[in-house]
Amino acid sequence: MTSSQALTKTGNTNHQAWWFKFGFILILCTGVYSVQAQSLNLSDSQISLQVTQTEQPVARILWLPSEYGLLPQEKQLAQTLSKYGFESWQVDVYEALFLSPTPSAVDKVPTEWLAEILEQAHQDGLPLFIVAANKAAQLAVRGLVSFQQTPQENLGLILINPNLYLETPTPGEPAQYWPATQHLNLPSFVLQAELSPWRWQLTELKTHLAQSGSPVFLQLLPQVRDRFYFRADALAIENDYSTGFANQLRQAMQLLTPYMTKARQSPVLTAETRAPITTTSSAKEVLQPYSGPQNRPLSLPKYAGGSLSLDDLKGQVVLLNFWASWCPPCLHEMPSMTRLKSQLNDQNFEILAVNLAEQLEDFEPFLKANPVNFPVLLDPQGQAIKDWRIMAYPTTYLIDKKGKIRYALFGGTEWDQPHHIERIQQLLDE
Repeated sequence: MTSSQALTKTGNTNHQAWWFKFGFILILCTGVYSVQAQSLNLSDSQISLQVTQTEQPVARILWLPSEYGLLPQEKQLAQTLSKYGFESWQVDVYEALFLSPTPSAVDKVPTEWLAEILEQAHQDGLPLFIVAANKAAQLAVRGLVSFQQTPQENLGLILINPNLYLETPTPGEPAQYWPATQHLNLPSFVLQAELSPWRWQLTELKTHLAQSGSPVFLQLLPQVRDRFYFRADALAIENDYSTGFANQLRQAMQLLTPYMTKARQSPVLTAETRAPITTTSSAKEVLQPYSGPQNRPLSLPKYAGGSLSLDDLKGQVVLLNFWASWCPPCLHEMPSMTRLKSQLNDQNFEILAVNLAEQLEDFEPFLKANPVNFPVLLDPQGQAIKDWRIMAYPTTYLIDKKGKIRYALFGGTEWDQPHHIERIQQLLDE
């Protein structure tokens, strides 16, 4: 017997009556819960299911696993939320595919499975929240759009630092979203860490999510990074956020509640939405030819005082690097940039390091401990991030003497490696 068959069915009217009450009152239940390992039968497979049960559940949470798999921190969140009457389902879709959780494994989960999981999680009419972090957001939108080809009510979606991009865009290029993103039609709440390049894409993300009628709410979580609640290197403030994260999830569910009683239907699936999509990682370890827009503006104050414009450096080859002090790969590559600058110091070569929307006190200790020999520019309002469409940290551009962007790379590297120096020298010799 599947867990969905074992659950007691309750009339939809009773759920809705409680639902209106829940919109205003958060009730602390007895705290009695149990965790059971079960299985869920799909049409062509069987998947493992962990159910965190509670006495007289008032709502159900379906946790979709991200590229990091089933997390013990999310199991703990499920146990905490069970004290408030939330039953949780945590499914392992990767095990059934004989895959380890990875970004590419997320793409391989069949949409039909996701729709069937949603159907079974919602078949008794219990209000259902889907919680999806990082790339699991992709599983959520694919499954929900398929499931909502018929009208559905009492559904809500909570996305945590969502990654709905087909792949990390080539530097300077616009992001391409999974097609299902703009076909979604249900109340949605996005919790986004502030210390992330994705925070600057929130307005665009909301536009995509809302295109087919979804009410979309955004909350920026200050001073924390992506994956803050399960990072091995969590900062003190991130540990503090993690401690109270269950309450933030409850507040998000409370806000979504009044919008969930309306039956909603996604637009009819198009051939593009139905078609399987194969993604490839665009991350490389070498500078890649750049084919995006040119003449991007850059004029910012310098850390050392004064200001600097990219136009001031015509006649020089420029390595333009976007970084942040909370980004480990950014900090790791900075000494190699200093060595590179020293090696090419007698040539028409400059490095510009644009700090991404931090306050001086956030990154100054690093620069004092690791002095650099090139200008550091300040972008406290994030304007350069928007102008240059920075989607990953670090991102670096190599610009020729005429001011034309010739190469780009996202991700950290050792900049004084021979293949980088050879590429830079080619532009210096032009």
